[in-house]
Amino acid sequence: MSWKKYSVEERKIPAISGFTIILIIVSLYIESKLVFFLAVFFLTVAICNQLYLKKVGDQLFYENTYERNRFFINDHGQWTLRFRNEGFPILRAELRVYFDQFVLPEGEKLESNLSMNEISLPFTIYTKQTKQITIPFSAKRRGIAKIRKLEFHVPSLLGFGETVLETPQFLKQQAVVYPEPIPVKGITEQLSILQGENVVPYSVYEDRLGTVGTRDYTPSDSFNRIHWKASARKQTLQTKMYENISEKGCNIALNVSDGHSITGYLEKLISSLTEFAYFAFSKQIPYSLCINVRSAGTTPFLYLPKGEGKEHLQKVLETLASISTQNTCLSYDYMLSFYHRHLAAQPYFIHAGIRTKDTNRMLQNISNKGSKLFEIKMEQGYGYFMKMEICQERRTGQ
Repeated sequence: MSWKKYSVEERKIPAISGFTIILIIVSLYIESKLVFFLAVFFLTVAICNQLYLKKVGDQLFYENTYERNRFFINDHGQWTLRFRNEGFPILRAELRVYFDQFVLPEGEKLESNLSMNEISLPFTIYTKQTKQITIPFSAKRRGIAKIRKLEFHVPSLLGFGETVLETPQFLKQQAVVYPEPIPVKGITEQLSILQGENVVPYSVYEDRLGTVGTRDYTPSDSFNRIHWKASARKQTLQTKMYENISEKGCNIALNVSDGHSITGYLEKLISSLTEFAYFAFSKQIPYSLCINVRSAGTTPFLYLPKGEGKEHLQKVLETLASISTQNTCLSYDYMLSFYHRHLAAQPYFIHAGIRTKDTNRMLQNISNKGSKLFEIKMEQGYGYFMKMEICQERRTGQ
């Protein structure tokens, strides 16, 4: 890794250099070897000092390898920084590490710097030496923590001035801190119907992978359900019959915005969805996830396709951990419209966050397509899972 580098010299160095030059001239004039020797000595020291400030750190290398670790709140981990020096020795330097506040170092004096924390460590490394620095930390709150910058402050040999080395890019180490769940009342009762893809006496969902028989065609049957071979055999139109199944699966749509800003209920909503994710994992309920945070790609917002199991749970928790107040929001109504037109509909649609009259109209369109609507509301610090009642209020859902 190359470094951004700049040197800061005190005014005493040019003054010392100028004074030694004057001494050299005076020593030649008075023919004093002692004065000449002292002047040359001080001039040599000043030149070496400037050369050191100019060259130090040129061949200091940092192993910027990708590392992504995952933690629950109050878990313990560590940053590992590895350096190799092929150039001038770095003596009595100060290493400053800037990182996100989602994790806090243990046993270090901490300084707050806006949205980042900063710690300072003494640093010395000699030529041809490899050094590893370990910074233990504990996970404190939801988010993806990164080391944003490394800074070396290397003092000059005389103590006048310093050279500063900075990393020109983010470091690749990451610490993902999963969100903490909060209780969501009603989730077990309302979602009990989602627990299986089993044959049932009646359901609006059918297993289209195979037929169980045929019956006489009625005018209400769709044309693509006609069983042509059976119709030819019986000389009358026959309709395919499928097994009725209890379909499982739902889509969760999270609205993180409140007008043009991030909702003040963001953390509670994320914690509620975390509880839902754990519940769905335990009951093997597949689900997809939509969040109106702008994203690159064919889907313009954060979207996880339908899935289940441990791997899907991990993806969901990491996605929820990545949401921050720095994200750019997409219109929630636009996200619902995109979902309605382009993404696979699920039997159940779960909304979380603020909804407006326009939102209600979009949700009604999704309902007309066959999905049952539910929502997660926040009341008294807890989540409440319930069937959605679409009304004409300006805002509901808090």
